[in-house]
Amino acid sequence: MPIPFPQLFFRRLPAHLPFLLHGMAWLLYAVLAIYVNHYQGVDFVVGHPSIYIFAQAIIFYANYSYFIPSLLARKKVLLFVLANMLCIAGLVAIAIPFYHGLRNWYSGSSIPFHMSYSEQFILRFFELLLFVLFACIIRFTVDWFSFQQKTRNMENVQLKTELAYLRSQLNPHFLFNTLNALYALSLRQSTETPGGIMQLSQLMRYALYETAEERVKLSRELEMIENFLQLQRLRLPLDFPIQYEVRGAIDDHTIEPFLLMPLVENVFKHGAEFAAITVTIADNALRVQTHNGVQSPARNEAGGIGLTNLRKRLSLLYPDKHFFLLEENAGCFQTTLSLTLN
Repeated sequence: MPIPFPQLFFRRLPAHLPFLLHGMAWLLYAVLAIYVNHYQGVDFVVGHPSIYIFAQAIIFYANYSYFIPSLLARKKVLLFVLANMLCIAGLVAIAIPFYHGLRNWYSGSSIPFHMSYSEQFILRFFELLLFVLFACIIRFTVDWFSFQQKTRNMENVQLKTELAYLRSQLNPHFLFNTLNALYALSLRQSTETPGGIMQLSQLMRYALYETAEERVKLSRELEMIENFLQLQRLRLPLDFPIQYEVRGAIDDHTIEPFLLMPLVENVFKHGAEFAAITVTIADNALRVQTHNGVQSPARNEAGGIGLTNLRKRLSLLYPDKHFFLLEENAGCFQTTLSLTLN
């Protein structure tokens, strides 16, 4: 199906934007010169030497396209100055007789000119020097913006690479913790082991496939937390209190996948006696609080990758838009995470 012209035009506009801007600038310059001469009652060809516009364009683009990037950017200043002096002198020496020839042809006769050749040469020489300065200013400005854009692109690539690495750590870590829960069930030869395997299957399907997206629905993330809690309920004693509460509207928000799971996992990996998880959504902000008892004596386990990973992801995804606090008081471990939802 052919692409409509307006859509095709705007799709290709960024690539052609520099040409359009240059063309508009030269057109505006020519129109302004014609208007000034017309206002003064002087013919354009006579009042403004139109032939010099070509000399100005030549020296401008010679610098913009070649002299500045090839000589000045490589710190060949002396060669840059010499090349411009020779180019300007040659252009002026050619343009002056061309102008007078055009002027006489247009008027139909030889008209005396009030300036001598040397005065014209000096005037046009410094006029072209001014266009060299314009070329330097514009080229340096364009290159600066291009450099800034490339820097931002590199930062984005680096950010995505680091996030991809952090995500790659999550799945093995998550699988390790959920398999521990299933292992506890199998040791008891519990009849609920098949149900636990089904819960793990749903969690791993989410971890492997749905989290490939940069963002997922907050409701889907909370649904996976509920599945994880169901798996933990199968593993833990029946009298182990687990509280899970969600407050606020969750359907209109998205979040980075598996961002909240490390908090929930930490409750059951290092906690004891009780577990409480509260998720609150209000005023476009998300607040997650977890409480759990502290193991006594505390187990010195290898790991800790979950919360460390979470801190790094928060700093990359929500810079200056999150608050994360870990506290331990009177046998209770508490985490608080607040962040602004996009």
